[in-house]
Amino acid sequence: MPSVKQVIDRLNRLYQSDEHIAVAIWCEDDVIEKAQEMNMTITREEAREILDNVEANHDCELGITWDTLDAYLDELKSSPYR
Repeated sequence: MPSVKQVIDRLNRLYQSDEHIAVAIWCEDDVIEKAQEMNMTITREEAREILDNVEANHDCELGITWDTLDAYLDELKSSPYR
């Protein structure tokens, strides 16, 4: 998962500062809050792992949605190692 600094550096390399773009940002707190809505308690490390997996495996046609986070949290919840 890239850090905020890494994203800013990448944006500065790729785009002009006055260029219009659309960006969606998901953070650890989003994952943790969604987990709480699902009556789960997760660590920041687990939230980071979910974000890493979402970043690496999301469907570019569908994007990343709350349903995406639900699916990864459901997977974590059913993990025998948890």
